[in-house]
Amino acid sequence: MKNIVRKVYKSVIDRLPDYAAVNLMYFRCFRRLPNLRHPRTFNEKIAWRKLYQHNPQFPIFADKIAVKAEIARLIGEQHIIETLWVGNNPEDIPFDGLKPPYVIKVNHGSGGNVFIRKVQDIKRDEIVASMRQQLGVSYGHIAREWGYLGIPHKVLVERMVEMPGCEVPEDYRFFTYHGRVHFIQVDCDRFGGHKRNLYDREWNLLPVKREHTTSEPVSKPVNLGQMINLAEKIGAQFDFARVDLYSPPQGILFGEVTFSPEGGHGAFIPEDWDNKFGEPWKI
Repeated sequence: MKNIVRKVYKSVIDRLPDYAAVNLMYFRCFRRLPNLRHPRTFNEKIAWRKLYQHNPQFPIFADKIAVKAEIARLIGEQHIIETLWVGNNPEDIPFDGLKPPYVIKVNHGSGGNVFIRKVQDIKRDEIVASMRQQLGVSYGHIAREWGYLGIPHKVLVERMVEMPGCEVPEDYRFFTYHGRVHFIQVDCDRFGGHKRNLYDREWNLLPVKREHTTSEPVSKPVNLGQMINLAEKIGAQFDFARVDLYSPPQGILFGEVTFSPEGGHGAFIPEDWDNKFGEPWKI
C-alpha cells in the first residue's frame, strides 16, 4: 500500500508547476505550508530559494565536473580529487585502463555512486545500466532544485578517497552563511553503519536528535581551522551553501557544494532546530 501511495504522490508532483510542487513537498514534511513571503526557518528558506533564487552560479557549482575548475581557482588544485575519465556514454567507460580504487558517478545527481575497490568489483553490465538510468533522471525536476536543471548529464570517474582502516572517509559538511561557517555536520561510515553528529564551529556537540545521530562524539580534527577557512572561501560566493570536505592523510580534499540539503524536505533538521539553522541566513 505504501508503494502505491508513493507512486501516486510522485505522479502528482511530476505534473505540478513548481510553485504548487514545492508547497506540496513542504506540506508533506511539516503539515503546514511554508511562509514564502517572509521565510524564517531553514527549510522555508530552501523552499524560497527553489522558487525565487536563480543564481547563474548554481548550475556550475552543482555540476560535479564543472565545479572543479571553480574550486581550484578559489582554494587551489591540491584540494581537487583526481578525475580519471568523463564521458556521455557509460558504455565507453575504459574499465580495462582504469586502476582501482575509483568511483563512478553522474555529475548531476545525488547518490547512486559505484565504488570500485578492486578489479573483482567491476560488473560492467550492471554499472552501465545504473549509469544509463541515472543519466536519464532529472534530479533538478524531482525536488525542483533549479540549479541542477541546466547541467549537461555526464558520467564521471574519480580516484577514490581512501582512509587507513575504513571503507570511506568522514564527510565534513560545513553550513556556510554569507561566508561564515556556523554549523558542521560529520557523517561517518555512510555506506555501512551510518552515523552523524552536528557541531558548532568550535566543535561543541549540538543536541540535535535526527536520523543516524550517534551519542559517540567524533574527535575534533586537528586541521579543523584550515577546513573552516577553505569552506568559507568557497561558501563566500553565496548567501548560503553547504560545503563538503574530506580530510585524508594526503590533505584536505573538496567533495561538493550543496544548495538545498536533503532537498529542503525537513528530514535532516528536527523542527525545533529549523529556526536556529535558518537564523544566520539573511535573504
